[in-house]
Amino acid sequence: MKYLAKAFVIFSFIFIASCGDKKDVEPSLSEDLGYDVEYSDETILIDDASAILAVDTVSQTYTFDATKFQKEPVNGEVILVAGEAMRKVSSVQKSGDKYIIQTADAALTDVIKNGTIAWEITPEWENVGSIRMGGRKVAGPEGITANGIEFSISSGGIDHQVRIEPTLTDGKISSCNFKMQMVKKVGGSATVAFTAEGTAKLPVQKTKIVIKDGKLETFNANNEGISSEITLSLAAAGGKSGEHSLKMPGVALSIPIRFIPTPSGPIPMPIPMSIDIGIQFVSQLTIPDIQSSATAESKLSLTADAGFEYKGTTVETSAKIGKEEITDGTFDSAANLGQPIDVQFGIAFPRVGLNIAGQEVAYVHTGFTTGSSLYWGPLCKSGYVKLLVEGGYALKVLGQTIAEEKKVFAESQKVAKSENCQ
Repeated sequence: MKYLAKAFVIFSFIFIASCGDKKDVEPSLSEDLGYDVEYSDETILIDDASAILAVDTVSQTYTFDATKFQKEPVNGEVILVAGEAMRKVSSVQKSGDKYIIQTADAALTDVIKNGTIAWEITPEWENVGSIRMGGRKVAGPEGITANGIEFSISSGGIDHQVRIEPTLTDGKISSCNFKMQMVKKVGGSATVAFTAEGTAKLPVQKTKIVIKDGKLETFNANNEGISSEITLSLAAAGGKSGEHSLKMPGVALSIPIRFIPTPSGPIPMPIPMSIDIGIQFVSQLTIPDIQSSATAESKLSLTADAGFEYKGTTVETSAKIGKEEITDGTFDSAANLGQPIDVQFGIAFPRVGLNIAGQEVAYVHTGFTTGSSLYWGPLCKSGYVKLLVEGGYALKVLGQTIAEEKKVFAESQKVAKSENCQ
């Protein structure tokens, strides 16, 4: 059975209000935006989220309300629950009025035979639908307000604190102030503290996907106006000798794309998609003994545009770097004679990723790192700060097996050394 979906927008105020009065986008829109597709014969489209009764995320087994289906699904078909799930059927078990279905990942080209999906969206903090940490959902909409996001989590012996406060300009959220801190304690006292604090602006996210005869023809994804100003600081004191890499799971704030804004009004997005705003941390410590210590603080800022374009058998990348500044670095370290120290800390934020049906297609992030070290022969103290723009892609969900790849678009570094350094 073929489904032809061409979105014409006639929404009542009651329907819009029932969707939470979302303000997902800015109104500067071109005429070719929208969702205009012909579904494949293997697609089962269900326009009712209540059809999903339960999900086992480990085995990817979905329990569906059988009354929502016109017929029993068979292996190889794809179930598309509008805005919620896109899964390929592996096996089906009928139990009363339920289907218990073992599923696998589905590609967009399994679902869409011909069509174009195009949007231009500026994600807003107030529309965050969930927070994940290390791939695990730790908060939903009930934990997020328009006043900001704040939460604390302990993982792997480290206390994580995240605070994001939206900044309003002419009644719209144009940027955010943030503070993120990771603290490791031994015996109740902090031995390592990493802090990132500053301001970030989310980019305009522009994407176009064209599928013809079940094959990907066009994929463009661009992020315009990525901007961050950040102060990084670290303080580490020896609590346990040796080298350590603190495990700091990535944090992602997911903003669902429920509608595509067009000049005619918002069009529903049946394919489950989201823009994920990620926060990733890296660290490496060499602390020889309890008398060792290291500190560093630096200020960095960066603006950039970056994106990807699929061209037949390859993906081309593009980037335009605006302002990049590294200022006000201070570093220090201390240790017993002959004992080396090396402490490094970095953060990638904002990490803007496009997610389709639970699979990340492309991402771009601004990254910042700082470090402080001490070495002997002769005594040398040094510190460094580095900033970069990096992106990556994996097109499996778009039906392409091109190997995923990442690329550093731009990178800058400054190093400060004491007089004795060789």
